[in-house]
Amino acid sequence: MITGNKGEWSEPYVLLKLLASKKLYLGKENFQKIESIFYPILQIVSSQKLGDIGFTYEDNLVIVTSNADKIEIPIVTFLEFSKICLEKIKSKKNQKGAFGIPEIENFLKTIGILKIKEKSKVKNDITIQIEDPKTFLRPTLGFSIKSQLGGPSTLVNASNATNISYTLSKKISKEEITQLVSQSKFSEKFRYLEKLGIETSFDKIDNKNFNANLQTIDSNFPKIISEILLLYYQSGKASENTVENFTKEIAKKNPLNFDLSVNSEMYQMMIKRFLLEYALGMRAGEVWYREYEANGGYLVVKDDGEILCYHFYFIKHFEDYLFQNTKFETPSSGRYKMGEIYEEDGFQKLKLNLQIRFIK
Repeated sequence: MITGNKGEWSEPYVLLKLLASKKLYLGKENFQKIESIFYPILQIVSSQKLGDIGFTYEDNLVIVTSNADKIEIPIVTFLEFSKICLEKIKSKKNQKGAFGIPEIENFLKTIGILKIKEKSKVKNDITIQIEDPKTFLRPTLGFSIKSQLGGPSTLVNASNATNISYTLSKKISKEEITQLVSQSKFSEKFRYLEKLGIETSFDKIDNKNFNANLQTIDSNFPKIISEILLLYYQSGKASENTVENFTKEIAKKNPLNFDLSVNSEMYQMMIKRFLLEYALGMRAGEVWYREYEANGGYLVVKDDGEILCYHFYFIKHFEDYLFQNTKFETPSSGRYKMGEIYEEDGFQKLKLNLQIRFIK
């Protein structure tokens, strides 16, 4: 039986829905469809364990090709099954974990979809060949699928590679460390350090690869992201933890002393660039050579089932979408040695961890 969670079932839904519509509509940052801009779909490729499955069109038929096999299916059939798939996903709104949709399973197997989610590090979930009406080019592009039908997915996943170290301005005693550790929230830990008259300053990005990746944004960017992360952990305001809010805060603080009278959006521009690079393939622990995987951008499944494309070609819409729809998040407590006081090179230090999740 084919099973998956709401987010995973969104992937076959996107395949079925797009094959039925034959169009890819662009979206604005506020999830509104740009009615005047769409790309005709020429072909869709789904990567499966036994090989790629190709979907092309001939009149009112979808031609499904896998290895040496070829079958023809009316387009309307894909529309019918996409509606069933969406209805069943939405019916599981309050359910967590994996579930099956037996009503469409046989059809999925008929078109070669034997598993809805392959384990892979690749950010490309679906490959689509489109036609650009303006240039007449027919690029084949990889897209990452983000769904509002399930729980919000992460953009920057927490790991040891996303740890950032900070130095305490002076040492504290064992008793004070015990008191610090006893504080349940990070905002309380930092308030306690403030009472002790201790300041926290950026030391380093722990992972050398991640540090180098951040420097591809700007040589100062490791410092910038560390300052923003520190503001987030100090704040303790879960309702205001958006990337946009803390970027505004760091611009007010202006730790790099940029001349913001010339360009007031310097911090915002760098953060947007970082989010874009991460969306298209950057990973903390691997050296980033700007070899884009999701080279088409994102396909966002709205909670009403509409699919919007945030296209790499329309970079401003894509950057704005990422900037306005992401938030900082604290990983599970006790992981990655976060908040622990340790000694290195004669100084006491602590680690914080970077994790960014989509709001919806």
